[in-house]
Amino acid sequence: MTAGTARPVVLAGLGRHADKIVIPALQASPNWHIAGLVSGRPEVAAQRADELGSAAFPSLTAAIEATGAGAVYLAGMPVSHLSDCREALEAGVPLVICEKPLGVNGGEVAALLEEAAGAGALLYEVAAYQHHPQFETLQRLIDSPEVGGLVHGYARFSYPFMPEGDFRYRPADGGGALLDAGIYPLSMAARLLGGEDVEIQAAEFRGDHDVDTAGSATLSDRRGRSFQCSWGMGSAYANVARIVGAAGTVEVPRPFSKPAAFTEPMVLIGGWGERTPVEYDAADQFVRMLDDLHLHGDDGEWRSAAMRQIADRWSVVERVRTTAIRVG
Repeated sequence: MTAGTARPVVLAGLGRHADKIVIPALQASPNWHIAGLVSGRPEVAAQRADELGSAAFPSLTAAIEATGAGAVYLAGMPVSHLSDCREALEAGVPLVICEKPLGVNGGEVAALLEEAAGAGALLYEVAAYQHHPQFETLQRLIDSPEVGGLVHGYARFSYPFMPEGDFRYRPADGGGALLDAGIYPLSMAARLLGGEDVEIQAAEFRGDHDVDTAGSATLSDRRGRSFQCSWGMGSAYANVARIVGAAGTVEVPRPFSKPAAFTEPMVLIGGWGERTPVEYDAADQFVRMLDDLHLHGDDGEWRSAAMRQIADRWSVVERVRTTAIRVG
């Protein structure tokens, strides 16, 4: 990709997340322009296309063929991700960006990653927080003498109940707290533990719902490191992480979802409890993700590492999904 050349992208799925996060990020990045929109609600796609100076299409294939798009961004319902990814890959798109969860189970994700590799395409599941300067600074801190490497981690992502009727409560639409909230702390654990084989103990809670509404998991590896993750729908908003090292500890405010202007420092806690703020630059993590994909998307080593991270993440998520003990 040539620096300074905006790459045409087709956006599929025009819900609240696309309106609030994805479209503004695509507009803010100089490396992308929205060439086409696809939605299960054609009237919405047509209206938004007029507003954005884009074009609406009845299907991904039609949009890709008409626009020559070099990328597709999938922001639709989780249950549609498998078919949408396959349609984009079959149309020959070299970059498919898909909101989490990439699939509703590990089998779907493994099949998609294999199909993408066979097509020579990059299939990228959105984990935008890992592109933020905060996360980059956290990684450097963990490896520094001040922290001394990860010994134990803790992360939680939770939020109050959504309105009744929300797709998160519908099993057929890929609902549940694990796929919507749990994937955040679990993805952090998988990334910071480095993809090593881990033992997992997990539990889930459903209550009166047809899907899991809360869960927890502890990951432990053969080096004696551990990471505790918890998540839920129906409790107070929590977006926190804490990393304990051999020499120091790091408290991380809002590690996952955060506004572009967010700059609350992390806190480095020394071995005797002394607290030092650690600053980082503000950034829109979705713009940073899009710019990284533009910059590195043609780098074979970067692409392979990105898809390995997704495979490692989903190895953990699937084991939690299939082995969690139901506690209520």
